[in-house]
Amino acid sequence: MGKNPGMKCCYQRSLPGFFSFSNRKGMDMDTISMHKGGMMPLEAGMMIGGRYRIAGVIGRGGMGVVYAAEDTRLQGKLRAVKAAGRLGFDYDMCAEEARMLMRLSHPNVPQIVDYFPPDTTGVEYVVMDYVHGETVAKRLSHYHGRMPVQEIVSIGIQLCGALSYLHEQTPQIIHRDLKPSNVMIDKNGHVRLIDFGIARFYKEGMRFDTVLLGTPGFAAPEQEGIGQSDARTDVYGLGALLFFLLSGGRTYTSSHTKLLDSYELAIDVPPTLIAAVHRMLHANPSMRFPSMRQVEEVLADALPIGRSVNRMLGGRGVSTRLPNLSVVLSAAPGAGSTFVTMTLARLLAGEGAAVSAIESAGYAPEWHAWLNGSRDGGTINPASDGVYYRLEQPLIDWYCQSPERPPSRADEEAAFRLLVEQASAVRKTLLDLSSGWHERSSLDWMGRASTIIIVADPNPARWSAVRLRQLMAELVKARGEGAKVLWIANKDVKFEQRRDWLSMFPEQPAASVPYIPHEVWMKLLWDGRWVTDVSAYRKSITASLKQVLAVVSGEK
Repeated sequence: MGKNPGMKCCYQRSLPGFFSFSNRKGMDMDTISMHKGGMMPLEAGMMIGGRYRIAGVIGRGGMGVVYAAEDTRLQGKLRAVKAAGRLGFDYDMCAEEARMLMRLSHPNVPQIVDYFPPDTTGVEYVVMDYVHGETVAKRLSHYHGRMPVQEIVSIGIQLCGALSYLHEQTPQIIHRDLKPSNVMIDKNGHVRLIDFGIARFYKEGMRFDTVLLGTPGFAAPEQEGIGQSDARTDVYGLGALLFFLLSGGRTYTSSHTKLLDSYELAIDVPPTLIAAVHRMLHANPSMRFPSMRQVEEVLADALPIGRSVNRMLGGRGVSTRLPNLSVVLSAAPGAGSTFVTMTLARLLAGEGAAVSAIESAGYAPEWHAWLNGSRDGGTINPASDGVYYRLEQPLIDWYCQSPERPPSRADEEAAFRLLVEQASAVRKTLLDLSSGWHERSSLDWMGRASTIIIVADPNPARWSAVRLRQLMAELVKARGEGAKVLWIANKDVKFEQRRDWLSMFPEQPAASVPYIPHEVWMKLLWDGRWVTDVSAYRKSITASLKQVLAVVSGEK
């Protein structure tokens, strides 16, 4: 910032070569430019400041776009990078405020680790810690609008702590943009503010805000030009956020006052809590709680369990399953989950569905060899985590481990989580867990998938009673959380004990996939083809997997 040598990383934003990018066509860009009246979007692989490699978009808002990025100086540690337009702003003031924000340190406030001030294009970059979790808006949707009041109060108390810390800085920092998409919560219920997009420093003697910003339904009246925002502006914003959670997702307007008085909320709410939210949402700042510390006291006393609520664990009774994600696993090594995964992907694409298929993590890379000679060709692009690459074919994105696996990196598991979440956000996604489903990371994915497909073959040596009992316990839990479970009898062939084999399945298999003779299979692989490229096999396999395809595609 400025010419402070200690902040070199912050003013290099305007130096040639700050922004460098090479895509698969060999494009090189030295500066970011405005694109069609807005910021030019960043793509995976672009570098910020020669250090932060863009992995993908994780959020959008009126003030900018937030990207996940790998910190190449810290073994790929994930960061959040916000790109925001600042044309018309005082650039020196932007840099000064960024410098002050970088000094903040609080468990519920994002740590800003780097800053690149605007150049002639007016785009600045703020680099923050990457927060693992989900927004409270997403959290509320998992509860179908009925979040337990204890969890709502816990969120409120933690935000009070964060906002009190900001308000007690010199000069005082006012957040001004509390809303469901700006608050993250992890699986343990820990809350983090994630954006300072329109935060401002309180200035004694100013009667009005110089810039009128905020989110309708969450912005206090003074943010519309009635007066200067101060700590009570955030009191209002927190009240609006609490109203949103208590009401099942409604945004507050003055006409909703009666909703608070008549208890017409989504859940049973203690009268003291309703009264507190009512006061927080008063149009006149002087009638609100004067400080966040007072709000915290009231919230802590609003429930019978009192102040212990802010230490409660989150995630109880809430499903975080991804509707587009299906995991495929082998009941035992060699059963054929990879074959089933790749076959389902091809058949879904053949029906016109866009699909992503992801190779199992933690095993030696194989998909690159299986797909390298494919007659379908395709375009190769880097994936978001640096370990995988994406082979794009018509209607199919294959995520393959790189055969030359890079050195171990920080946040590798988090980066893979981001990859899967981004893929499943836009397409039906098949994740091959192979036979490692019992490992912690794979069990986590079984806990997030909407459909679980288990593949077993006729080899009796592969049927382990111990593994099967463990698997059944996980499947019972998954079904209780709404996941669909399908079994597939793979390598089905006529033999005397076939009926005994099928009777070993815990339930009727949803599909019996015919055995492909080894010599046929080898020839197909060496020819760069798949069984679905042979009409006879495609017809029988499609018929066998009809029920599975219907469930994965969402038709059933």
